[in-house]
Amino acid sequence: MRNRVSNTLMQEALNDTTAAAYNPFSGGVNNNIERALVDVTRLSETKLTSIDFKISNPDMFAMQGGMAGMLLGAEYRRESFVDDRDDRLDGTIVFTDWEGDTYPYVSDVVNSSPTPDNEGSRNVASLFAELQLPVFENVDVQAAIRHERFSDVGNTTVGKLAFGWEIIPQLLMRGSWSEAFRAPNLVTINEEIVARNNTRTDWACTYAAENGGDPDQDTLDCRNSIQRIAQGSQDLKPETSENKSLGLVFTPVNNLTITLDYWTIVKEDTIGLFGEENHTLLDLLARLNNTGAGCSGNPAVTRQAVGDDEAAIYISAGMCPAGDIQFVDDQYANLDTRTVEGFDIGFFFDWGTAVGDFRLRYNGSFLTTYDQQAGGQSAELVAAQANGLIPSNYPIDGFADLIRRDGNQDQRHTFKLSWKNGPWGASFGGRRVGDFYQSSLTLDDGTFYDIPAMSTYDGTIDYRFDHGDSDTRIRFGVKNMFDERAPLADRYFGYFSDAHKDLGRNFYLDVRYRM
Repeated sequence: MRNRVSNTLMQEALNDTTAAAYNPFSGGVNNNIERALVDVTRLSETKLTSIDFKISNPDMFAMQGGMAGMLLGAEYRRESFVDDRDDRLDGTIVFTDWEGDTYPYVSDVVNSSPTPDNEGSRNVASLFAELQLPVFENVDVQAAIRHERFSDVGNTTVGKLAFGWEIIPQLLMRGSWSEAFRAPNLVTINEEIVARNNTRTDWACTYAAENGGDPDQDTLDCRNSIQRIAQGSQDLKPETSENKSLGLVFTPVNNLTITLDYWTIVKEDTIGLFGEENHTLLDLLARLNNTGAGCSGNPAVTRQAVGDDEAAIYISAGMCPAGDIQFVDDQYANLDTRTVEGFDIGFFFDWGTAVGDFRLRYNGSFLTTYDQQAGGQSAELVAAQANGLIPSNYPIDGFADLIRRDGNQDQRHTFKLSWKNGPWGASFGGRRVGDFYQSSLTLDDGTFYDIPAMSTYDGTIDYRFDHGDSDTRIRFGVKNMFDERAPLADRYFGYFSDAHKDLGRNFYLDVRYRM
């Protein structure tokens, strides 16, 4: 990134007593700012080396429905990464501000947080096996198991069992049970101190102000910039999940298929950061419970010395006194348990007419459960709020029912109708995501801000022609043909980018040539 401002060089430019000094009063004209400008670089590299061996036999032994097949295999992987940050960010060039703050809490680049160089690696050895079992002529079963040994986060073993049962020729029942895991990535394990400044509410301070005689915060200052120091953790273990599904495939006629699948996913030990505000809530809980001699708070929250006036407010509120927060030490950790359930519907229909062949595809996904159960320190906060120790309006949330919250739509739909007649073809399709609410916004009556559903439609026209042994397809397409814009939300670009796109109507021309 070019033309960033160096704190060190700017300090020198401001202290220069010659005509070459930086002039902040020039209105941006001939102010000598160029002497303080620098380019900031980052060089990152990842490597993956793998070797695997597999052996399979489709005719291991006979069963009533046919011959059973088996696959055995082994794999070895080495993963590594190196993240080389700029000398002005990683502490090679150190800047110290007028208050004495220095690396790793302040960098030499204005408005950039200090970030050290980082690297890490792991070795993974895997063994896996799979069986294909034709139990009966109309029943197939698949069984699989995989064991992985990580050099940094221990071992894990997962399995899978699936079946297909053709009840009648027009009706198939299918189901599966499987386990899955996601190992913590190398950054969350090996990352050193990374400081980031964010504006957050200090809820221990807020409680003291509300209950200690400073409701307008004339003395205390409970919302300001808090520095979060994130660190990797060698104690992380893989996220694990259990997945179940059961469904039907109905084919009443050869060119029509209807599917219905119910599924559930339970994920445990979700990896993440506890968060600055949650740490201040935990600090509040500790200061309410530790009011005797040597009172203390959450050790992850480092505070400045408390003044006499501030201490009196905390004591009046019945809690251990505290100064302003300097920084919050937030390590990656295995946190909560998440349960997601829903069902999917599919409709697939092909038919021919005198004017060409048509294909219709529709998929609908419906979310019925999205629950998150607090674990670890989160569970302490939830219990304290349930017992009335922490006020009910303090934001211990993100648990219980999360359907329709912050992009968790309860339904999504896609469809596509295609037509082909000789060299010509066309399609018309659409996508709809359901409505949801943004939890950080409320209306005057206290209800959450609803973000409406959004539907977009696309279309294409194709022409194909052959020449010799090759063929060419020319496609003209329109995306978002009705120029639907993303619903308004309180986000960086004015809409919820995790759920919506705001590209407006756009056109493209695609030419495909096959030898």
